[in-house]
Amino acid sequence: MEDEAIVRLFFAREEAAITEAQNKHGRICMAVARRILPDERDVEECVSDACLRAWNAIPPDMPRSLSAYLARITRNLALDRRSYNQAEKRSTALECAFEELEPWLRAENTPEKALEGAELRRFLNGFLRRESREARIFFLRRYWYGESIREIAEDCGCSEAKVKSSLFRTRTHLREAMDKEEITL
Repeated sequence: MEDEAIVRLFFAREEAAITEAQNKHGRICMAVARRILPDERDVEECVSDACLRAWNAIPPDMPRSLSAYLARITRNLALDRRSYNQAEKRSTALECAFEELEPWLRAENTPEKALEGAELRRFLNGFLRRESREARIFFLRRYWYGESIREIAEDCGCSEAKVKSSLFRTRTHLREAMDKEEITL
């Protein structure tokens, strides 16, 4: 079933929408959650909860990409679950990825300098559109999906050094773009 038809089922409040969404996009949601959570039961629960959240949000939300919409919800739920489950910090690929980005994203908590979430998304989307396709793929796989540099290199058929240098250049470009636009976080 096509995404548009599934979204119409959500709008019609047909419970089949949840089943169809899980059938079509369950694997990508499971993959997203597995990168963040070690326990398969937590992964399954996050995917189920993501479908329930979609049920509660559509309507009024009208996602352009149902797959991306469900993956984002799943990722946020998995991050929340991971925070809840962890009593002490453990080093994972995702934590390493976030630590790599930290120096490029300065944290300033003043209301005058903080961006709204929608503005930040618009800025990041515009920034990534200006980067090369390869740089976008590396960046999203590392910082959105939390994949290790080795996994990215193997899947993309290149060396780890190439992935590392591309990510470094992209982070540098991001910082420069943020400075140019006077964006602080």
